[in-house]
Amino acid sequence: MESKPFIVIGEDELSLAQALKYLQMSGKLQSFVTEIARQYVLEQELEELETTTVDTEKLQKSIADFRAQNNLTDSQKFQRWLDEKGMNYGMLESQIASGFKMLQLKNSLTEGKLEDYFTERKEYLDSVVLSRIVVQDKELGDAIYLKIVEEGANFEELVKEFSITNDRNVKGLIGPVSIGTLPESVRTAMEGANSGQVMGPFNIDGYWCVFRFEEFQPASFDNENLKRRLENEIFDRWLAEKLQNLKVKISAN
Repeated sequence: MESKPFIVIGEDELSLAQALKYLQMSGKLQSFVTEIARQYVLEQELEELETTTVDTEKLQKSIADFRAQNNLTDSQKFQRWLDEKGMNYGMLESQIASGFKMLQLKNSLTEGKLEDYFTERKEYLDSVVLSRIVVQDKELGDAIYLKIVEEGANFEELVKEFSITNDRNVKGLIGPVSIGTLPESVRTAMEGANSGQVMGPFNIDGYWCVFRFEEFQPASFDNENLKRRLENEIFDRWLAEKLQNLKVKISAN
């Protein structure tokens, strides 16, 4: 039996093997295969999960809300939108239902684990607001620090005069910045710091930074947006482990 082409471009018919070759040449074959494997793993997990049924009334309400939010309540306008997206109503319904099922899967994976994970990640979740002066020369950084600490020079004026980064336009203000992403030298210096305390200069990526501590913003487990972020992180870790242990073989002539 004659095999059908995988894709037709203009008048040329390409086989799956040719298409994979082009992906390999462009360096995108790995991401292509990874996405297929990702969807495969998720489909298998959703099939095994007993609670993946989606309430019909809830699904239709979600679609109605989606149409209202996107100004698609008019039936003709909604149909034009579906046509533009290459979809029909059933495909949209299936897409939204998949979103509900994914949420159920995430909940099953994170149930009872979220608070412990929050504690584990808290150093990276706590944030600080800082102001900074960034220069290329250590001696200049030292001089700026002394001007502020010993001579009482105005920090904002020195930002405007010396700092080389774009945040000079907002008086050097940066943040909130996750504490865990800061260099260890900066984290150590900030321990017990008070608002307005000046520190530095610190060598960061070849530049010298003088910081002023503005505000500490501790992460709260009561923050619903943060909880969703942590759920996504746990889910991504789980999926990465699944993919790492998955054997994938490509067979194409």
